[in-house]
Amino acid sequence: MNRNRFLALSAVLSLFAATGAVAGPTISSNTAPGVNFSAYKTYQWVQISPSSNPVIQQEIVASIEQALASKGLVKAPSADIKLVLTTGVQTQTELESWGRWGLQTSTYQYSQGQLSIDAFDAKTNMALWHGQATETINPQKPDMKKINDAVTKLMATFPTSIPSAAPAK
Repeated sequence: MNRNRFLALSAVLSLFAATGAVAGPTISSNTAPGVNFSAYKTYQWVQISPSSNPVIQQEIVASIEQALASKGLVKAPSADIKLVLTTGVQTQTELESWGRWGLQTSTYQYSQGQLSIDAFDAKTNMALWHGQATETINPQKPDMKKINDAVTKLMATFPTSIPSAAPAK
């Protein structure tokens, strides 16, 4: 009986571990309502947060710029859109109670990386778009494939035209 429980628990834990590894980054974004993004043709960086690894930060910026170019935006010294890039890492702690009446406790610590991009109208300074990607990372061994995947998924949410209205019924 105990062996069967152990095998079932092992199978469930393996499934959770496998789906966690495949899940990828968590992406969220917000767009200011009614903004005509097709009117914006150029962008410039106004702030890029300092990073402990400038080489990776340069790769992140290059990946974002490539995504913006694919959407028809051009980098310019005096631009329509101002961009702000913020990156960071935070240690997360999770507690899990288990066993009879929850008397056993396990503690899990992991690092969560976050990348945020904010877009502002250069003339009015009105916030146009905010995008954020978060994922569990190893700060000692950055995984560029994970980072590029997060940037690609995040930039896919960057609008390039007027958000379409729901079709009339």
